[in-house]
Amino acid sequence: MLVISGMAQSSARINIASPTEVDYVYSLTLERVRFHETLGVGLAETEYETIDVFDLSIQKDGSTTFPVDKPLLVRMTIASKRPTNDLSPAEMRRQSRTQLLYIVPDENLTITVNPGNELTFEGKNVAYQEFLQNYFLENHYQYLPAFRFNPKKIDNDAIVTQSDSLAQLRLAQYETFKAAHPVDSTFDNYVRATTHVEPYLMRIVVRDRQMRKNTPVKLTPEQRKELNTITMDNFKLYPDEALFSLAYRNELRNWILIPSTEKYPQEVSTQFMLSAEAVQDVYQRSIEKLQNYPKQQEYLLTYWLNYAVTALPSMQAAKALFSDFGPRYPDSEVKDYFAKIIAAKEKLEKGQSAPEFTLLNKDSTMVSLSSLRGKPLAVAFAFNLKQHEPTLKLLEEAKGDSVLFVYVSVTPGIPFHTWKDYVEARPHALHLYAPDEEIEKFKAVYAVEPRFPFMVIDEAGRFVNRWIPQEFPDNPTLKKELRSVVGQ
Repeated sequence: MLVISGMAQSSARINIASPTEVDYVYSLTLERVRFHETLGVGLAETEYETIDVFDLSIQKDGSTTFPVDKPLLVRMTIASKRPTNDLSPAEMRRQSRTQLLYIVPDENLTITVNPGNELTFEGKNVAYQEFLQNYFLENHYQYLPAFRFNPKKIDNDAIVTQSDSLAQLRLAQYETFKAAHPVDSTFDNYVRATTHVEPYLMRIVVRDRQMRKNTPVKLTPEQRKELNTITMDNFKLYPDEALFSLAYRNELRNWILIPSTEKYPQEVSTQFMLSAEAVQDVYQRSIEKLQNYPKQQEYLLTYWLNYAVTALPSMQAAKALFSDFGPRYPDSEVKDYFAKIIAAKEKLEKGQSAPEFTLLNKDSTMVSLSSLRGKPLAVAFAFNLKQHEPTLKLLEEAKGDSVLFVYVSVTPGIPFHTWKDYVEARPHALHLYAPDEEIEKFKAVYAVEPRFPFMVIDEAGRFVNRWIPQEFPDNPTLKKELRSVVGQ
């Protein structure tokens, strides 16, 4: 678990009110920077929790209380209830937006919605909210309309100049703000790190568009190196509290990663996934470069270990990294998670028997994996209704006489009767449903996650390849493995 600062458990309260009826919905989402297990995704590095939703067209006021043990960001999404075709683009930008709130333990913040959807604040940290509202939009790119950005143009160099000017203005406004108000270290490093990173990211975006000439082409190694140089020349480390900033976190990873990808280039054939050597190299670089930044070091070591565990078919690199991570962070909340995933994936290697399972088909009949032996299986794990089927139908038609295509629903929260209404019966396809109480058990046994949604099992029930990625447009790895079992 990533902990940016330690404070005693406390709570915060947000009140919202409007003197008059307004046609807006205000949604509050709390953002915590911490690694946690997420259904259908695996380990996520940021936790988003919906705190409350207030429809001020129905109620004129409301309040909510939630636990807060350290400074946190709350994103207040403001959405108009008017149909979008009633709003001009300018109105949509002005009336539907996100307001960042900086919340600390024991906060009691009151937000008043005034005519024109203007917000005023009352509470002990009003200055933070007003600064974020007036001088610090959620990210730098929200200023693009004001920069007169033209997406049809290739040359947008003028944007860079305006972006740099905005960065200077933001810093000047922040210095004025700090002169008038005491600022805690988390807020200070959040603002300074974000303001440092975003302007040069704008330069990368503009230069990238120029290189590609506004067309979806791949960059050459030389062009990629030019963009990487911008990061390597401009990024600088801030104190650990800068992890509060999403822009900073992303660039921290990029800054550490770039030398490893130059040493171990990513290949188009692997969809630019990192090799095992690159992951081990970047893990070691994180140790060396961040020795004086313990929380940033823990953040990145957790991130790269998670990559090794979830993105690499072989567990050799993951086991090597975990042998360092476990003793280094004995109290980490994700240590057991990694241990279980590694143990599960080690049992899913080529030639091993696929673990038995029994799931429901459309007719409510229980179907076991062992009952399907005698014919090779192409299994697709579906995280939403009918996922993968449009792209696999042609393969079904081409290989269906010798391969059975099995679509396994691992989507939580979908009732059986809803799922079966979407099932399309086809001669060479079998659809299986995992109820909510079985999904986590099933996913633990098969290490199911979206990066590798396909597997091929031979006629004897042994793995041909459990780790087949989702490749567009025609799944070449899946085709190759099917040819290996049916010889076509």
